[in-house]
Amino acid sequence: MKPLDLITIGRSSVDLYGDQIGGRLEDMGSFSKYIGGSPTNIACGTARLGLRSAVITGVGDEHMGRFIREQLVREGVDVRGVKTDPDRLTALVILGIRD
Repeated sequence: MKPLDLITIGRSSVDLYGDQIGGRLEDMGSFSKYIGGSPTNIACGTARLGLRSAVITGVGDEHMGRFIREQLVREGVDVRGVKTDPDRLTALVILGIRD
């Protein structure tokens, strides 16, 4: 196995972005789901640029944790350092996008 070029460490989350650009969160009718957290985003971005990237993080043993792990694999990120914690839930972040 080739050595890694980059390892990031820190929070992974599922980011739910409001689909109504410029709207208030109170008025959002729908959201789009993405992986999030700076270390996770950096690992994905560098993998897209061709680096062998990995992330050390933790996710819950539930749907959102599986989504993060599966999306990291799709992006080409090494997930050996992604711990699945059976006692905790994966972080969710709800965001709006300004005009």
